[in-house]
Amino acid sequence: MKLRDYLTEGIHDKGIFKACFMSGSAASGKSYVISKIQSGFVEPRIVNTDTWTEYYMKFNPQFDWSEYGEKIQHLTKKQLVNYLNSMLPLWIDGTSSNVNAVLRRKGILQSLGYDVSMIFVDTPVDTAIERNKARNRTVDEDFLIKAYEQAQKLKSYYQSEFHHFTEILNGEGELIDEVIVDAYKRMSSFFTSPIQNPIGKDLKESMLKEGHKYLIDTDEYTIQYLNKLVDSWYRS
Repeated sequence: MKLRDYLTEGIHDKGIFKACFMSGSAASGKSYVISKIQSGFVEPRIVNTDTWTEYYMKFNPQFDWSEYGEKIQHLTKKQLVNYLNSMLPLWIDGTSSNVNAVLRRKGILQSLGYDVSMIFVDTPVDTAIERNKARNRTVDEDFLIKAYEQAQKLKSYYQSEFHHFTEILNGEGELIDEVIVDAYKRMSSFFTSPIQNPIGKDLKESMLKEGHKYLIDTDEYTIQYLNKLVDSWYRS
C-alpha cells in the first residue's frame, strides 16, 4: 500500500467536492453500512485511522499503538491532504460524539468547496455491546455506552446542522434490503448531484477553464495551507 495509490484524476474525478460524515456509537456498524450502500459510480475515500492501523496489524499480531501510533497518524494526515488536494469524495468515519470536532471538520470541508451530508447509524446499545465483543479490535464497554448516549443526545442537533441527513436503523434484523436500497439511492443521488457549495462550483469552473487538476495548481491553495487544515482537523 503506497500513498500514490490513493491519487486519482483530481478535477476530472466523479463526485468531487462531496463528503459524508458517518455518525453513531462504536460498534454501531458504520463501516458495514458504508460497504453496503456505496455506489460503483462514485468511490468515496474513507477517512479514519483504522485503514493504516489494520494494515500494520496484519504484519504484527502483537500490535501496540505506542509503537505504531505516531507513524499511523502521520500517514493518515498525509493521506487526507492528498484526498483534499484532489477534491475527492469522502466518507468521514467516526463516532461523532465530539461535536466540536465534527463542526470543525465540516467547516474545513465547506471552506474548500465541499457539500456535506451525514448518515446516522442508530444501533441499540445492547446490540452494539454484543457486536463489539465479536470484533477483532474491541473498545472499552463503558466508553461504548457513553459514546452511545452522547450520539443519541446529538442526533437531533446534527439533523439540523446537515441539510442532507439520513438515519439508518441497524438493530438486529433492521438492515433489510429495502433499507439498504433506499440509503443507496439517497447517497448515490448526493454524490452524483451537481455541486451546491458556491466555493466548490466556482473552483471547479475556474480549474476546468484554466486546465488545473489539483487545488495546489491554483493560486488560492498551497500544500502548506492544506497541511495546516489537516493539522486542525486532527487537533485534540
